[in-house]
Amino acid sequence: MTTHRFLNLLLPLGLVLTCGTTALAAPTPSPSAPGLQTAAYRIETDETKANFNTGDFTMPHRVRFFRPGTDAIGDRAQGNSKRGTVSLFGNVVVHDSGNASEASDAAYKGSGPATLTCDQLDVDSKARVYTATGNFHFTQGTRTGSANRAMLDRTAGTLHLEGNVHLSDNGSTISANVVDYNLNTKDVQTHGSPTIMTQPATQQPAPAPRATPAAARHTPAPRRTPTRAPSPKPSGTP
Repeated sequence: MTTHRFLNLLLPLGLVLTCGTTALAAPTPSPSAPGLQTAAYRIETDETKANFNTGDFTMPHRVRFFRPGTDAIGDRAQGNSKRGTVSLFGNVVVHDSGNASEASDAAYKGSGPATLTCDQLDVDSKARVYTATGNFHFTQGTRTGSANRAMLDRTAGTLHLEGNVHLSDNGSTISANVVDYNLNTKDVQTHGSPTIMTQPATQQPAPAPRATPAAARHTPAPRRTPTRAPSPKPSGTP
């Protein structure tokens, strides 16, 4: 895999963790309301238990966090509104249209919608740390990524993937035990036993058939009739 393709996969993967989970940092809905909607986001669920003194809240049934262009769903959620933390559990799906305002990088924008799935997604909005655990999978166009665990630290600018890491971009792949990517310096470190990288062989275009030159056509020169010298006159002839 070329470094350019590798980085173009890791950056969108990190950005979808940021963009797709921003809605999860929304304030807790009132316990008396099944859902909460503001100009920026909407939370949909059928039951919420919360304590305004501690900030703890629990949504024991299917929940959806939504804002224009981004939504995240899970079988249940819990967190703390004062600490700015929330976790989604079970069949977690985060979908982003690719136009989130946080994603200004060309490697993300213009590449189409992105989807992230996992068993559990933990968001610490104040520390800006996002962790996806269990059957983590990411897709965007021809790009895919999977691992047992993925953690993005936006403050430190690092993306950490571990456990059966597999990345693919348009036919190029990398498989490793651990992949660490620095979003600021663009440095990548991989660890594996072994780390395997593949890239499709570049197919050389078939050479164009040589044009056989047409046989040169020669116009034969006109035949020249030899001129006979006049016969000598016999002697004595006037």
